[in-house]
Amino acid sequence: MFADVVQPILNQSCVACHNAEKKKGKLLLTSREAALNGGENGAAIVPGDAAKSPLASVVAADADPHMPPKGQLTPEEIATLKAWIEAGAEWDEAAMTAPKVATTRPIELRPLPATYHPVLSLALSPDQKRLAAGRGDRVLIYDLATKDRPLIGQLATPNDLVQSLAWSPDGQRLASGGFRGIRLWDVGSGQVVKEIKGLSGRVTASTFSPDGSTLIAADGDVASTGMIRVWKMPDGEPIASWAAHDDSILSIDVSRDGKLLATAGADRLAKVWDLSTRKEIAKLEGHAGPVVAVAISADGAQLASGGMDKEIKVWDVKTREQAVALTTSPAAVTALAWVDGKTLLSASDDGVPRFSSRENKTRAVKTFPAAADVLYGAAITTDGKMIYGACHDGQVYVWTAASGKLEGTLTLAGVK
Repeated sequence: MFADVVQPILNQSCVACHNAEKKKGKLLLTSREAALNGGENGAAIVPGDAAKSPLASVVAADADPHMPPKGQLTPEEIATLKAWIEAGAEWDEAAMTAPKVATTRPIELRPLPATYHPVLSLALSPDQKRLAAGRGDRVLIYDLATKDRPLIGQLATPNDLVQSLAWSPDGQRLASGGFRGIRLWDVGSGQVVKEIKGLSGRVTASTFSPDGSTLIAADGDVASTGMIRVWKMPDGEPIASWAAHDDSILSIDVSRDGKLLATAGADRLAKVWDLSTRKEIAKLEGHAGPVVAVAISADGAQLASGGMDKEIKVWDVKTREQAVALTTSPAAVTALAWVDGKTLLSASDDGVPRFSSRENKTRAVKTFPAAADVLYGAAITTDGKMIYGACHDGQVYVWTAASGKLEGTLTLAGVK
């Protein structure tokens, strides 16, 4: 019963805050012994007596205090916990402590459904003249220097959703991340010059170092360890890899001086790493849901994180303290980019791009017209004039920042 029914409830709703790293309220729920020893308020579980077990009472809808803080277990989940405790709170230590590893079984990618072509990723070229968008199993390249922004190239990744995109600093190479692999393209010829295979899952985020000497990417299966990997460029020789999060890594960013790497995890953590030593130098806690986006400010002094809890948090990189929490988005935050030292662009589940400022914690300073569906990504030009959004409906939306006007979408004419 424990491994199949109870453990998933504890992992989803309890262990994220009551583990060896966080240990909220000095309570651990990673072993039976720790749960019985309890925390600041005593034992969490009294085997055989759910009525006297705080773990069973704090999850009730009207409980005070209430756990999880920003969620609610279903009546069925609460009943399961109570039944488990009444039966003696049996615990499978091996199942609870077993590392979460990605599957290694062979998987054959099949053709995508004809109507399924979300834009999951986009990236502006360093010179701001081209935009790459990952639409279904195609990378579309647009010429932004021409008035009507024509489609000038298509790169095929057959049956493989384009999960992430990154331009090399010289604009000659484009890395596209998919399932268990990365393709490195020569943009001029449209040819793959290097293919990196054998990764553990979806390549959910990627970036080049500012000097172009390395490619950094995040990969992993859902609910498995999130890995960071580094390759030397241009030959693609592996340099380093390490387990960075206890779940999928959903966003990464590198500081402009190339010294720091920020990562966002589905384990509700944002982290900062020293890229030269690959050591964790900051673990940023505070989100009540998966952290989906991170962005380092131009001066490297601030880190913004956003997540499924609908909050944007700004952290002081030097002190590792939270500077401000913004509740300016009524929907989950899916992407972030700094506009200037005080203002952030966010994309969200409600399809709306927003400008939020550190100086107004509860109201966006500018709200743009909504796209037709979820926005998975957003990019703003370095001059702050144009905004591009990656949408679930297969379109790339375009907004003018100054006027707040939605110009429309980039052409799909000629897309194969």
